[in-house]
Amino acid sequence: MNYKKSYCMLVTGIWSGVVMIFIGGCLEIRCGVAMIGNAIAVIGLMLMAGGIVQALIFYKCPNCGKRFNIRGRQPKFCPECGCELE
Repeated sequence: MNYKKSYCMLVTGIWSGVVMIFIGGCLEIRCGVAMIGNAIAVIGLMLMAGGIVQALIFYKCPNCGKRFNIRGRQPKFCPECGCELE
């Protein structure tokens, strides 16, 4: 997997997880359906964790293998070797 796909999966996993946690919380508060709300929130947490874990494994420079910072935007140049990224 290349770094672009990994970054896309990271962002998708984080935002999907946030939305699912919000939906789970709303179900629990508004409808009183605690078990289903908690289950949806746990699935959201798992999506977030999965996105972060895969980024820690695959979000790196294709040239030197140095990991990129997952808290920022996609870099245009590798911070370690300086190669231009597509």
